[in-house]
Amino acid sequence: MHALGALQPAADAIAALTQAPPALCAQSVMAAASLAVCPHYDVELPHGAARPTACLFVSIASSGERKSAVDGHATAPIRAREAELAAGDEGVRRQYWADKEAWSAATSAVKKMASKLSRDQLRERLVDIGPEPKPPPLPMLLIADPTPEGIALTLADGRPFGGLFTDEGGTLIGGHSFSDESRMRTGALLNGLWDGSPIRRLRVLTGHRYAPGRRLAGHIMMQEAVADRLLGDDMLASMGTLARLLVAAPASAAGTRLWREPDQADHVTLKDYNGRLLALLRKTPRMGDAGALDPLPLPFTHDARRVLIAFHDAVERQLAPSGTLATIRAFAGKGMEHAGRLAAVMAAFSDPDTGEIGAEDAANACTLALHYAGELLRLGEGARIEPDLRLAARLLEWWQARPDPRAHLAEIYQKGPYGARNAETARHAIGILLDHGWLRRLPERVILDGSPRRESWVLA
Repeated sequence: MHALGALQPAADAIAALTQAPPALCAQSVMAAASLAVCPHYDVELPHGAARPTACLFVSIASSGERKSAVDGHATAPIRAREAELAAGDEGVRRQYWADKEAWSAATSAVKKMASKLSRDQLRERLVDIGPEPKPPPLPMLLIADPTPEGIALTLADGRPFGGLFTDEGGTLIGGHSFSDESRMRTGALLNGLWDGSPIRRLRVLTGHRYAPGRRLAGHIMMQEAVADRLLGDDMLASMGTLARLLVAAPASAAGTRLWREPDQADHVTLKDYNGRLLALLRKTPRMGDAGALDPLPLPFTHDARRVLIAFHDAVERQLAPSGTLATIRAFAGKGMEHAGRLAAVMAAFSDPDTGEIGAEDAANACTLALHYAGELLRLGEGARIEPDLRLAARLLEWWQARPDPRAHLAEIYQKGPYGARNAETARHAIGILLDHGWLRRLPERVILDGSPRRESWVLA
């Protein structure tokens, strides 16, 4: 949390108000800041290449961890900016309607004279009229249609930057975007946008799109079972999509969230956070040709550059076959770029008019990048655990927390962990624990809960 720099107060305030896991709040404010910063700045890495500051965050948390409340606070300035754009949209759309009607009338008038004009004369008059007016972009910064086609169309024909934010990651991962037919296209699109490559699409029904200078930030919140499917996807891993994600899975805060009165100071902190992000979102980005963003490159100071290079070398040493990061080589190989992007986001949030990234932000970003590497190491192993073993582990955790080491079948499927709430699944999980020596069967007709129980066990 300390490594969030200028973003820490906002994350702490959201954590205090929602009592959600602090890391979940950190993910949310970092993602929102990345969306606000990415149209204005690229990060200039030590080797001289300018890379986007748009980051893709993934947070893993169970139901009841208050993901929606956290997301609501973190994205409040984004939704406020959308409301401002919608309020000022009516006049712009009236003007577009008038321009389009005038263009249609002028084009029709020229075409009616086609038989009286030579080809060259007809072409000249149509050139004088000009191309069909383009509709104004929708007042939308958060993308509502997260299919690969929807993302591409929104960024190509609407605003050149946007955010893929959802607190229901299961809908996204279990939907069309990550179906067997689409997940390769989705992964390729996310990879290209993260790299800063132009959108290149050719479709029979939707036509062609070539759109350079687009940016996509994101924060996808999901439950553990959904994360298993994402992190265990060999195709996305081999494509490098997983290496571009910043993943965190904080411990649950359930059981510690006793009532506390809201502190007015936290609301003041969030007001400052909202104001900083709104200022960035209201700022007109620098634009190039074809509606492309042309963000300013943000370099590192001499001292910050040394910090980042030292981090790069330390990570590289751990990529050897015996190194601690060898199993996440794809992610760790992008470690310096991840750190550079995070450092630029923190620096621009702290000072929107900054011209460089200082050593403190660089050091904080390296700390965060190492944290994400550790999370990916831990979660990557977890994603390969069979669901049956995961359920058995949850049952064992529930059992060990009980004051009585004995339990019977009905008690387990009535009061046990979610997933073991019927006799069949409960017996299967118990069988796994028996096979691994965690449980011992009790004699038949043991009296538990005041009744004779035929199927009962005790912790070994």
